[in-house]
Amino acid sequence: MASRAIGGGASRGAGTPDWRVTLRKSLVRAAELAGSLVLFALMGFLGLALVSYTQTDPSASTAAATAAQGGAIANWMGAPGAWAAERMLFLFGPASGLMLPLLYFEARRLWVLAEDEDGEHGPGPAPRWWRLLALLALTMTLLGTVLALTFDTPGGTLPASMGGLAGLFGAKAIGALAALLPPAAQGWTILGLALACLAAAAVLAGRVFPLEWRALLRASTRLRPAGEAPARALDAPAPLARRKPEAAAREVPVAVPEPARKAPEITDPRTPPKQAQLTAKSRQTDLFDQYELPALDLLAEPPPHTAPKLDKLALERNARLLENVLDDFNVKGEITAVRTGPV
Repeated sequence: MASRAIGGGASRGAGTPDWRVTLRKSLVRAAELAGSLVLFALMGFLGLALVSYTQTDPSASTAAATAAQGGAIANWMGAPGAWAAERMLFLFGPASGLMLPLLYFEARRLWVLAEDEDGEHGPGPAPRWWRLLALLALTMTLLGTVLALTFDTPGGTLPASMGGLAGLFGAKAIGALAALLPPAAQGWTILGLALACLAAAAVLAGRVFPLEWRALLRASTRLRPAGEAPARALDAPAPLARRKPEAAAREVPVAVPEPARKAPEITDPRTPPKQAQLTAKSRQTDLFDQYELPALDLLAEPPPHTAPKLDKLALERNARLLENVLDDFNVKGEITAVRTGPV
């Protein structure tokens, strides 16, 4: 009874897929699609809010200014958009626009994972979104510092000048560091530190979007032909079927002993050929029945052979070399006889 139960379970598992696995994959795929749509919507919301930012809209900095306007909100996204745009610009200035490509790339990554039906959605390393967010915040801070050092005059419609609050703190730190040096070197020090911040921001931006920027530069990724496999996103586990060839490649091949080979037969061209034995069947009996063939004594003896002595070891070595060359091309064979020309 136990063996029949085990056999029945194995045949049922091999014949039909488990409904739990199918349901889990469907739920994961639906969650990936929903998350991608949410991130796309958030990107559009934040982008329109930043574009239509107005200084007099209600926010944490200008809530009292809207009373004179009768509560009118100029932001296209309404009061939530006005608050979100003001907070982003207050913290990082125009550099906060880098949040839009991050949202786009994360939404595209989830969409590609949902389209990849052959991929394994099993347990694996979760996407390190918090690390990308921290690197992006540091990148925006460095860019804000450069903007605060470049546009150091107060004023404008932004809540905390061009660099935002993070850029102002960075500019103040660079100014305090340059003040420790002689006055003649302060300007060059500030310029060098600003260029260093700009270079570091470029490097960090490449770490946040290492592959996606390259994909944007290729036109083939924008309009992928039908039937082409989608590119696998970052931090996505490789399918189990793709790991099997790698594991097989790491296996140590078992050495199979080759059978012993017999030495090839070496024929010496100086050896006279065997004389043919003429029989009655080999004679002509139809037209020349009464004709007698001449004797072999009429033939002259061959001249003495003056060729160099045959080197059998060299010929056998050449035969082995030829066998090795054929074996390199996966041609299995054995040389059994060597006859030097002309034959």
